[in-house]
Amino acid sequence: ACNHPPPLSREREILHSKLTNKTMMLQLASKRILTTTSRRAGMSTVAATTVSSDGIVPSYVSDAPGATVTTLENGVVVASLFTDGATSSYTTTRISGVGSRHDKIGGESALLASSLGGVAGREHIALSGLPSLSSGGSIVSDDLKSSLSAKVANASYEAQMMDALHSTAYQTSSTGNSLGSALEGSVDSIASVTEGDVVALASGVTGGDVVVVGTGGGVHEKLVEEVGRAYGGLGGGGSEVAAVGEKSAFIGSDVRIRYDSHANATIALGFEGASWTDPKAMPLALMSTLLGSHTSSSGLGKNVASSMCQEVATHDLASSISAFNLHYSDTGLFGILATAPDNKLDDLLWYVMPNLVRMAHGVSDEEFARAKAALKTSLLSSLDGDVALADAMATQLQTTGRVMPLGETMARVDALTMEDVKAAA
Repeated sequence: ACNHPPPLSREREILHSKLTNKTMMLQLASKRILTTTSRRAGMSTVAATTVSSDGIVPSYVSDAPGATVTTLENGVVVASLFTDGATSSYTTTRISGVGSRHDKIGGESALLASSLGGVAGREHIALSGLPSLSSGGSIVSDDLKSSLSAKVANASYEAQMMDALHSTAYQTSSTGNSLGSALEGSVDSIASVTEGDVVALASGVTGGDVVVVGTGGGVHEKLVEEVGRAYGGLGGGGSEVAAVGEKSAFIGSDVRIRYDSHANATIALGFEGASWTDPKAMPLALMSTLLGSHTSSSGLGKNVASSMCQEVATHDLASSISAFNLHYSDTGLFGILATAPDNKLDDLLWYVMPNLVRMAHGVSDEEFARAKAALKTSLLSSLDGDVALADAMATQLQTTGRVMPLGETMARVDALTMEDVKAAA
C-alpha cells in the first residue's frame, strides 16, 4: 500500500488493457468504428456500429478488410489500412528492443523517445511519423533531461504505484533485463545519462525492430517508399516479434510506503498475468471486464455492471478502483488499483478479495454474457480513430507477428467459456 509518497517514477502504461464502467454497459452504447461506403472500407469514425445486448456484431464489422503488410529487405515491417476518400493520414513507428526493460542506467529510452517526439514503454518506444533515428540522442539537451526529471518527480500516485509494483514483482535478473526498471528512470538516473548513452541505444536499432503503420488516407506503395527512404539504411537482424533472452521471474512480495499524514492511500494488488501470445490473455481480458472499474465522480454510483464496483460504490469505499491487465513479451501483470481513505482500506479489501476469488469459481450466466458483450465493444472502440488503430496494429505486429482480423477477434471472445476464466484465475 502507498499512502501517497513523494514522487517515485512516471507510468504511461497504466491500465493499457483497462476496461471502464462505460464499456461494462456497452450493450446499450453506440461506438463509431467503420465507414460503410460502397468502396473499400477501412477503420474510421464516419459511421456507428452497435454491439447488441446478446453480443452480436454487425457483419460489416467482422468482415472488415484486413491490413496490407510489406516487409523490406532489412526486416522493417510496413503495414497500412487506408480508407478511400479520407483526407488525412496518420503514421506511427513502433520500435522494439528499447524501452525501460533494456535501459542500462535508467531513462535512456525515455530520453530517446522524447528527443524524437514519442513516448517510451517498457519494451518499446512509439513515435509519430518517420523521424530519423540518426538524430536520436544527438539532441538530448539539459533542458530535455530537466523536463523528463520534472515529469518523473511529479508523476501521479497511480503511476508511482505501478512502477513500485513492477519493481517488486519483477526484480533485476542476472542479465540485467528487468521489467522492474522504472518506466522513465529516476531523477538521479536521468541525470547520469549522457548523450553518448542515448546515441548508442539508437544505433543498436535494426530493421527487424521497426514496424511502421499508416492509417487514414493514403497509398500503401507510397508509404513503403517513404519508409524505405527513412529506415532502409538500418542494418538487418532483429525479430519481427519482439522477444527477450530471459523470462521475467514473478516474485510475490509486499511493499508499503507509509505516510500517516496523508488521508488517502493508493494501493495495488498484482498477480502474474499472461504474455501477448499466452492462451490466457483473452480470458484475463474478460476477467478484467467482469471486475470493471468505478470512480466516485462518474455519477453512476452503484448503477454499474460490475459486482465488485457495485459494492465499493454502495459503501463509498474508494474514490476510484479498476482492474488492470498488462501484457509483455514473456509475462504479464493482472490486478486491482484503487485509491481510498486510509480508514476504509480494510473494508475495501473485504469486498475486493472475494470478488477476485469468485473468478475462480464462476459467475452467473447473465453476468458472463454481459461481460462478453462489453469486452467486444471495448476491443472495437479501442480501434476507433486513425491514431488508435495505427497504434493497435503496430502493437499486434510486434507482439504476435500479424494483425488479427476483427472477425477472428470477435470469434475468440465468442468462444470463451466460464471454464476458461476459471482456469486463468
